[in-house]
Amino acid sequence: MISIDNLKTQEEIKALKELGQHLEQQLQLASIELGDFSDEDLGLLDKCADLYAHLHIHDFNLNYLRDFYFARKKERIENQQIKVQQQIELQKVKDAIDEAAKEVAVLERFKSEAEKRIIPENIFQQKQNQQLATKQGLLERQKAWKTPKEFNMDALIDKVESLERR
Repeated sequence: MISIDNLKTQEEIKALKELGQHLEQQLQLASIELGDFSDEDLGLLDKCADLYAHLHIHDFNLNYLRDFYFARKKERIENQQIKVQQQIELQKVKDAIDEAAKEVAVLERFKSEAEKRIIPENIFQQKQNQQLATKQGLLERQKAWKTPKEFNMDALIDKVESLERR
């Protein structure tokens, strides 16, 4: 049993070495050298290799990589477009808020000026009563004053002018 397990392990090691050589050849076909990558990129490649191993993917096809790249690029462009549209909408909302704030300020000033000019109800009532009393008194005086039936306006104007000349 130990020899069967050893044989399986050796076969797996051999298959992995062959896979490694195959992948290196694929990278060379794409003019990619492992020394060209940063540590961060190499870490991502390690993760990618782990995924390949776990998913049992053994064929490295550049078309898949290109498709993935262009899909990501499309996503990024769409996200940027959405971001710009949202920024425009946000600016419109901010402008509307600023405009509303200006209108509120104008209305607040109007309200405060109107409140300054408001006459309390008791004072208003008192003034109204005084005006009614004055009106009533004037009406009484008018009734008491008798105007002649023949009132000569020209003669009255002449008298006023003669008084002014003196």
